[in-house]
Amino acid sequence: MSDSVITVNNLVKEYGSGAAMVKALRGVDLKIARGSFTCIVGPSGHGKSTLMHMLGGLDHPTSGSVTIDGQEIFQLGNKDLARLRAQKIGFVFQFFNLLQSLTATEN
Repeated sequence: MSDSVITVNNLVKEYGSGAAMVKALRGVDLKIARGSFTCIVGPSGHGKSTLMHMLGGLDHPTSGSVTIDGQEIFQLGNKDLARLRAQKIGFVFQFFNLLQSLTATEN
């Protein structure tokens, strides 16, 4: 098994088309080593949230790939992607809505 837990290859995300097209990600390559601490930082509007949505399988790229623990996530079906998210991925969103009736773990 590779020492990279996450590998991103030539990730592209475009919104809209023609003159209105926005290129949120342009050919991103990234490797995150198992056991490492990694921060995604940068100015507002530079694709951090878009990248995180791709890493979590919450949105699909225009092109490119994201591999987590040897699985190319955009080749997985919905059930397998949901299982991968539940077992391997955790998110704390910038703007999150917690349910008062649930514990922190349940939320």
